[in-house]
Amino acid sequence: MRERLAQCPYFEGVNMIGSFDTQKLQEVLKDFYTAVGIRISIFDDEFNAVTEYPLVPPKFCANIRATRAGREACRACDRAACLRAQKLREAHIYTCHAGLTEAITPIQLDGGVIGYAILAHMMPAEDYSAAQENACSLAARFGTAREDSLAALREIAPRPAEQIHAAARVLDALAAYVQMRNFARLGGGTAAREIEKFVSENLSGKLSADLLCKHFHCSRSSLHQIARRAFGMGIMEYVASRRIERAKRCLREGMSIAEAAAASGYEDYSYFCRAFRRAEGCSPGEYRARNA
Repeated sequence: MRERLAQCPYFEGVNMIGSFDTQKLQEVLKDFYTAVGIRISIFDDEFNAVTEYPLVPPKFCANIRATRAGREACRACDRAACLRAQKLREAHIYTCHAGLTEAITPIQLDGGVIGYAILAHMMPAEDYSAAQENACSLAARFGTAREDSLAALREIAPRPAEQIHAAARVLDALAAYVQMRNFARLGGGTAAREIEKFVSENLSGKLSADLLCKHFHCSRSSLHQIARRAFGMGIMEYVASRRIERAKRCLREGMSIAEAAAASGYEDYSYFCRAFRRAEGCSPGEYRARNA
């Protein structure tokens, strides 16, 4: 990605990594762990661990990560989870490559994803024996003996599905708190921030991929890659989503449908109504009546 960005003069030397206050994050993660008792990690937008608590992983995971193949599998699993969270834009629960239950949610800002929060290393109370056997079998692929895996898994308290789902919902709230308190933010002068700012300032006018490429002096493929990584969607999908969000705000503030359409960059009233219904599942008039 950095090589591709270098091809765009406007973004030369710019990175897209979120800026994190690791000291403050450590305090928050420690409090979260004290309350919930589940290990939690914060990842940046390049899927690298920024900080976690506790700092030492459980023995089961340490055994797997002792091998190069195990470390690579863990990283690939984390990356895949982050990509899913980027697409879903909400917390979800999954089973990791080693058979443990985990939950992840994106940390979002200005329509983009700047990081991820992950609840890791849980075992389900339901069908615990089957989950235990599955984890042992998966760990064996990385050279961990069954008896060692069983002993390590006993250190991980099984949790009922209700508790795991509740923890995932709390994780969503934690991610919002981290962003709200400015513990995670886009680095100054980032490509994503520049795109977001330009789109916001020109949302009521004409915005096209060609216009954006011309403004930022970059190719369509580079712009698409930046948008896909920062916002989880293509550049014009991002523009469309921002237009609808502005239209919703305008309607809530009492504007007429025609005024909301114009303020959001829609010249064609009928097209605006169709686009709004496609995005929100209701007409602009219905939305306005419920929310004005």
